[in-house]
Amino acid sequence: MIKVLLTGASGQLGHSLIKTKPANIYLITPRREELDIINTKACFEKTLDIKPDWILNCAAYTSVDLAESNHEICFKINRDAPKYFAKALNITGGNLIQISTDYVFNGNQNYPYLTDQIKTPINIYGRSKAEGEDEIQKEMTNLKNYYILRTSWLMGEKGVNFASKIINLLSKKDKIDVVSDQFGSPTTTLSLANVIWNFISKDKFIKKHKPNRYPIYHWSDDGITSWHKLALEIYSIGLNLGLIETNKTINPTKSSDYETNALRPSFSVLDCKSTQNLLNIERIPWQKSIHQMLIEKFKEKNLNI
Repeated sequence: MIKVLLTGASGQLGHSLIKTKPANIYLITPRREELDIINTKACFEKTLDIKPDWILNCAAYTSVDLAESNHEICFKINRDAPKYFAKALNITGGNLIQISTDYVFNGNQNYPYLTDQIKTPINIYGRSKAEGEDEIQKEMTNLKNYYILRTSWLMGEKGVNFASKIINLLSKKDKIDVVSDQFGSPTTTLSLANVIWNFISKDKFIKKHKPNRYPIYHWSDDGITSWHKLALEIYSIGLNLGLIETNKTINPTKSSDYETNALRPSFSVLDCKSTQNLLNIERIPWQKSIHQMLIEKFKEKNLNI
C-alpha cells in the first residue's frame, strides 16, 4: 500500500480525490483539530510522525478578494505550510504534490503559459501561491521527489464554485452580468484528481526514465473561454438538466466595470503539453467535463436528469 497524507480533504478537490482513490492507496485525511495547516510546527511534526510516501497538499486559502486584506493567514496557508511539509519530506524521503494556480501569472500575454515562465502574480493570492512554489523548490533538494501542479478555474461537484453560483443566481434572477474580458480554461476536480493519481501510479517509471524532469506541470481541461461564455454554457446545461427556467439573460461586462478587491489576469491559459506527454493522457473538452460535473452535483436533488 502507498501511504498518502491528503490535506484539504473536505474541499472540492479533496472530495474528488477520495472518491477516485485507487485500491492500493492508504489515504490519511486528518481533521483540522488533528492537523491545522496554519501551524507550521504541526505540519512539520505530523509529517515526521506519519512518514507518508506522499503528501497531496490540496489545502489552500483560495478567496482571491479576501486575501487582499488577510495577508497573514493567506501566506501561512499558501506559502508557509508547503515549506514545512517540504522540509519534513526532505528528511523522511517522501514525495509531494503541491496544487498551485494559473494566478501566478499576470495575464499580459495572449498565448498559453509554459511551466518554466517567470512568475508575475498581480494579487496577494497569486503571490502567496508563487512563493509557496519557491519554498518547496528551496527545501526539497531532490527534484525527483516533488511535482508542482498548476491548474485553473477549478470546479467540482462538492461545495460552492462558479458553476453552482451561476445556477443559483439564474434560479433567482432574470438577468445577471458576467465578466467577458478574462480568459482561461475551466477544469473539473474529477479531471485534476485523475491526473494526480496518474502522477503517483507512474512515479516509479518517471523516476527511472525521466530523472532530470522539470518539476512544475500544468493541467486544465481542453479549450479556452471567458467567464461570460462559460456562464452561457452553464446556463445551457442547466436548462437541459431542468435546473433553470427559460428566458434568462446573461449580459457581458468588462472587468473595469466589475469592482473587486483583487486584480485578476486577463488571460491565464496554461500550456499542458508537458503533463500530457509525461503521463500519456488526453485532455477532456471543458464543455463535456463541466456537463458531467453538473450532473453529479445536482443528481441528489431528485431531478429528472
